Amino acid sequence: MNWLISHEEIESELIQIEQSFLNTIVAYNKAISYCQLILEQYRSVVVSNGFPDEVSEIQFFKIEKPFLFGQLLRYIHQLNFELEYAKIAYDANERIIPQKILEVNTYLFNHRDIVLYVELGNDSLDQQYFLRKNRGFCISPSSNGFSFDPDFSSSHDVLLANIFGYQGFLQFLQQKLGSASLNPDFTIPQINWTKSKTALIELGFALFYSGVINHGNASLKSIMQFLEEVTGMDLGNYHHTAIRIRNRSNPTKFMDKLRDSLQDWVADLDD
Repeated sequence: MNWLISHEEIESELIQIEQSFLNTIVAYNKAISYCQLILEQYRSVVVSNGFPDEVSEIQFFKIEKPFLFGQLLRYIHQLNFELEYAKIAYDANERIIPQKILEVNTYLFNHRDIVLYVELGNDSLDQQYFLRKNRGFCISPSSNGFSFDPDFSSSHDVLLANIFGYQGFLQFLQQKLGSASLNPDFTIPQINWTKSKTALIELGFALFYSGVINHGNASLKSIMQFLEEVTGMDLGNYHHTAIRIRNRSNPTKFMDKLRDSLQDWVADLDD
């Protein structure tokens, strides 16, 4: 399906949008509009042309649409949070953020079966979950319309998008909580990561499995949190992204680029 936009391209565009606006409310609104535009384009193609086979349909409703729709929902959650709480007192924020985190974790716990199904790479129920002919009813209705369209919905794609959206929102809240716990007059300098989120996650997994942090005793979670704090990136569900990295034709694409860049630098010094 060459009409699809890669996850890396979508992530890069969303990063560019966030970096283009100092006002987070404006940035999140622009990101929502971008995701909605791509979803509408996807819907037009799906309704007009359908899919060449069931494997392609499952791929779309299990991976492509939930990823993009999840990004849309994440930015909606973040926008609503900023509109409601951005201007409240510092000490009130310290109380509200843990409450929001509890709400999100409760939702994810209540849907832990489907979370594990996807993160473990299971496919035994794919035909039931991600083929439109087996849709039956929408498992997780949404007011935006994408979940009620029988030509553009399976039974579980919207539920999966909601999970991805909440996972991204959870990372956002955890970063907010970390900032609220610091002295409000203290600023942590950050670098701007200008590659995709997928590339940063690939780096994180490389650091973890190479054992170069804390003599190999650092957890994967701690490494990912460190990268998030340094770069200001929200890595979201990095386990899900790792599955996509593993299934790429070249799983070490970003590592190869780093190696090539270093070799080019060495070659330039030798000239």
